[in-house]
Amino acid sequence: MPEPRLQTDGHFSGRVVRVVQRFLSIFKDTRECLDPAQFDDPVALRTNWTPVVHGGNNFCTHRLQLKSGLTSSSVIFRTTPAMLAFCLLFLVGGVGVAAAMLVMSAGTAMAFSPGVLVPLAFAVGGGLMLKRARAHEASFERTSGQCRVRAKNYSIGEVHALQLLRETVRGNDSNYHSYELNLVFRDGSRSNVTDHGALPAIRRDASALADYLQIPVWDAIDFRLPEHLRNGGADPKLDLLRNNLGL
Repeated sequence: MPEPRLQTDGHFSGRVVRVVQRFLSIFKDTRECLDPAQFDDPVALRTNWTPVVHGGNNFCTHRLQLKSGLTSSSVIFRTTPAMLAFCLLFLVGGVGVAAAMLVMSAGTAMAFSPGVLVPLAFAVGGGLMLKRARAHEASFERTSGQCRVRAKNYSIGEVHALQLLRETVRGNDSNYHSYELNLVFRDGSRSNVTDHGALPAIRRDASALADYLQIPVWDAIDFRLPEHLRNGGADPKLDLLRNNLGL
């Protein structure tokens, strides 16, 4: 009699394992593994493929604008109205609530309430977010051969390619995807241009910037990073290819 019980218990535990595996498969990244060699460029083999900036907003923060003149043109990544409204909501709302609290407490025995510090903190936070968004605006000008990204100046001639990456950001209530547009320089180093959650927008802007700079786009959004690229480990195949190319 005990033996059938053991078989029943084993069958039940097997079903539990299968249910758990099916549940976990929902969260499994099923994208194809990224192989940098697919871009047919030795610089791609020595470029890092992990995000430059961790985190990011789940809405569009910056968009590309082309400014054309009689003798020159430039590309600028401007802060979007949605981002401006988000920052001003905290800034103006915080100042307004703080002012209202001060007015209401003016006729009371306590002229200043410590509670006013809370909306002021929101106002300061909104101001800092606005300052940060403005600081992350980027500009590219072919006439001068210069670009300015994250308050740093670079030579456009050193920009070798554009890189698009995806990152899963874990929020308090839910997870979302944030997408990066990075400059890749000739030595394989990178600089982030923008980082937000609007996939169609960032792909259109990457294509427009690539056309302006006349460089390729290395789009890795639809690929997942293999272990050796995610953790910075060595890959024998890539090492062999680097040696053959003299890198």
